[in-house]
Amino acid sequence: MKKILLIDDDSSLLELISEELKNLGFWVVVAICGNEAIEILKDEAFDLVISDFRMPNGNGMVVLEHVNKMIRPPTFFFLSAQADMSIEDCLKAGAKKFINKPVDLNKIVYEIENIEG
Repeated sequence: MKKILLIDDDSSLLELISEELKNLGFWVVVAICGNEAIEILKDEAFDLVISDFRMPNGNGMVVLEHVNKMIRPPTFFFLSAQADMSIEDCLKAGAKKFINKPVDLNKIVYEIENIEG
C-alpha cells in the first residue's frame, strides 16, 4: 500500500481526491499548504507527494525543494492548473509528473499505479 501526502489549498478538491485514493486502498495524509506539508514530512515517510503548485504559506516548489534534500525522498507529482515555471522546468527540478487541473481522477490513479523506480 502506497502512503501518499496530498497537498492543496482547495479543501473540496483535497477531500475529493483523498477519498477516492483511500477507497482504492492508498493511505492518504492531507495538508492545506506547503508549510504544513513540510512539517508532516519531517515526522513521516511517504512513497509519494502530490502537490498543487500555487498555494499560500509555502508553494509546491518549496515542498519539492524540501523533498529533494531528504535522505529517502518520495516520488513527487505536481497537480496544478498553473505554475510559475514551465512543466519542463518543474520536471527538471525533480518532479516526476505534472498533472494538469481540472482533475482527472483516472489519470491520477494511473500515474500512481505506474510510478517508475
